[in-house]
Amino acid sequence: MNLKTKKILGYLGLIPFMAFSFLPLLSPFPEGYVFTLLLSFYGAVILSFLGGMTWGWENAHNHKLSLIIGIFFSLIGFFIISISNMFLFYSLCLGSVSFVGFYLFELRVSDQMRDRGYRSLRTSLTFLVTICYLNSIITFSW
Repeated sequence: MNLKTKKILGYLGLIPFMAFSFLPLLSPFPEGYVFTLLLSFYGAVILSFLGGMTWGWENAHNHKLSLIIGIFFSLIGFFIISISNMFLFYSLCLGSVSFVGFYLFELRVSDQMRDRGYRSLRTSLTFLVTICYLNSIITFSW
């Protein structure tokens, strides 16, 4: 897949993060809570997807360990979904930390990150997703 397609898909995938993180500012409870819950669910699904990407990293350093860590991130995504309804604030915090953690893992292990354009895209997307999470964490109402 070429970089242009990756950019289009990456930024389209960012739209729900932005919507679910900023719509609660405009909506009272319970709608605002539902949007925040959807942010947690959507982020967990995307995190699981990112973890699954490690299966395609043929030239990753220590391929077995990369697969194990990728599955770990997928399991974190599942865990976030399973606790979101009862512990939404904590699931948002875990989601935020996990996206940054996966980015750092990918930066160190994935050969794709050697491509300047791809690395720039992943940096931008991770930064913007983290901003969305931080907005939701800061404005979270118990």
